Amino acid sequence: MRWGLGVVLGVLALQASRLALHKAFSIDEFQYAHAAWLMAHGQVPYRDFFEVHFPLVYQVLAPLFRVLGDDPRNVLALRAAMLVPLAGAGVSVFLLNRREGRIAALLAPVLLLCTPGFLHFATEVRPDALTAALFLGALAALAVQPGSVRSSFLAGALLVASAWGSQKALFFGGLVIAVLLADLLVRRGTPPTLIAAPRAFFVGIATATGAVAAYLTVTGSWDAWWQWCFVWASEHQRHYPGFSWREYLVPALGDQPAFFVLASVGFGATFTRLLKHPRTPDLLLVVAVPATFGAFALQRAPFPYSLLPFLGVLSPFAARGVLVLLSVLRTPVWRTVGLAGLGGLFAVQAARVESLLDGGGNARQFEVLARIAALTGPEDVVYDNSGGYVSRPHAHFYFYTDAYLRGSLAGLLSTEMPRALVEQGCVLRVDDLRTSGLPLALRRFLDAHYHPYDGDLYLWGQRYRVPTDSGALEDHFLAVRADRYFVQPASTLDIGVLIIDGQRVTTPEFTLARGEHRVRYEGRAESFQLLWLPRDAKRWTPRPGAPATYSRLF
Repeated sequence: MRWGLGVVLGVLALQASRLALHKAFSIDEFQYAHAAWLMAHGQVPYRDFFEVHFPLVYQVLAPLFRVLGDDPRNVLALRAAMLVPLAGAGVSVFLLNRREGRIAALLAPVLLLCTPGFLHFATEVRPDALTAALFLGALAALAVQPGSVRSSFLAGALLVASAWGSQKALFFGGLVIAVLLADLLVRRGTPPTLIAAPRAFFVGIATATGAVAAYLTVTGSWDAWWQWCFVWASEHQRHYPGFSWREYLVPALGDQPAFFVLASVGFGATFTRLLKHPRTPDLLLVVAVPATFGAFALQRAPFPYSLLPFLGVLSPFAARGVLVLLSVLRTPVWRTVGLAGLGGLFAVQAARVESLLDGGGNARQFEVLARIAALTGPEDVVYDNSGGYVSRPHAHFYFYTDAYLRGSLAGLLSTEMPRALVEQGCVLRVDDLRTSGLPLALRRFLDAHYHPYDGDLYLWGQRYRVPTDSGALEDHFLAVRADRYFVQPASTLDIGVLIIDGQRVTTPEFTLARGEHRVRYEGRAESFQLLWLPRDAKRWTPRPGAPATYSRLF
């Protein structure tokens, strides 16, 4: 059976890799990828751009942009990098079950990798994915038997690292540390304690905390970090238009009922055993279950990616639940039936994971990213409310907004954002799921000055309608930057006269200085447009009504 589980684990690992590289990107991933790109270019979160998450995942991923460059398609390398913490999570749950035997140890990562609710988000560019892996690593380091100075130091450092990955870990990691401290106080330093080497454990915590403090000091971002990640985040948590934790937990239960049933059986068996021998490493694993669930359920808006740590700590219990149920099947026939059922479970769950690739995966999104790379250069400012341009400069400190911000900052977004787009020379915008939630004044500005290259990308320009009675038009054109522009359609010049700042335009393409220009047209054209000429120097025709396919919630 061990060899069979090893083969299954290998197959599931390949499936996870395929999922990471081909599954469609969710809207938040572009936001996190852009933050990593900004850090790769020397910007500091909180101080230089709006951010309320702890920055570890950006710090880890930023070097990839420094090595690979500014092509937006390099976001795929970030996805590939997230396979490393996924592998770490698999190793950690293996180690957490090692004392239960080799079968239980192998079953834990197998069950974890065939759980759609976990794999869907653990293969994405998310702080929660890295935080879950680091937290599981800390639990595994504390569970190593026999423990050592090295494992204790590692456990302390990993607990701090998980917290630096997400504020949510302050809750469940803090509860684990509280249990460890309580155990030390009860034991009063006499072995055996839950920490093999308490001094090394606290040195690990101090070392990792010192690294965080050094970063905040060197970047001069202590005040900004505190203001945005704690003071403002607390205010945000109180006022965010939230929803019940049942909204995403109930569907997760329905999608993978066997996993939760097995985990419940395994948890019950472990808890019963723990009542007889309470001071064992299993105590921390048991505590981690309500701790990680609480971190999910107590949020104002508990989105499904917040379930990652909870599902991670359940997987060792699910593996134990399998062994408990198999032990009840005493006859060879029933054992065969049980093993066949387990194999069927693996097959069904793997099929559900495969279904995450339905809808064409990320092929269409890569077409859009390739167009961004062709239409703009790394210095060209782009606007998107979710950072969908990935590796291009943004126009304003608030490069993304959520539902609460779009309401509370409606005035700022209506007045400052249009001004910033003009001042920064923003030539392209990406449409996303959140565009419709922007203030009306900002949406009107975007509609007036950006025209559809396709359903997802909009380029700078302006549309003119020529009065039919006079055949003459006098207006203005705002050149957002000193650059090349063109008239669309080119036949406008054949059937009339276009004059800009007193000079007749004789070719479809022309150069304009930055700023406002006088436009006069006389002729038979009913309408025409003045548009920005992209970096590929290809004139384009606006496509109003083209479907938007780039932006997806999950």
